[in-house]
Amino acid sequence: MGAKLNYWIDVLMVACLIIVGISGVVLYFAFVSGVPGQGRAATFLGTHKIDWQPWHNYFGLFFIALMILHLILHWDFFWGMTKRLFAREEVSGQKS
Repeated sequence: MGAKLNYWIDVLMVACLIIVGISGVVLYFAFVSGVPGQGRAATFLGTHKIDWQPWHNYFGLFFIALMILHLILHWDFFWGMTKRLFAREEVSGQKS
């Protein structure tokens, strides 16, 4: 069960990352900040900036929630690796 859960969490995180990345690029390059209609186009693929922002924000928040869940599920691994990385190495049988 744990491996399947990890797999689906990872799949959802990648999907969220792709959606947040694409929507972020669209928001940055297709829409102008400030007054609508000035500078770059007011619409992109027939949609307005206000149509893209909720998708970007909600999937970003969902990604953060999944990342926290991922870290909780792998806490023992992260903690063990951190202890191993910062443990003192033995030199000729003595700890330094």
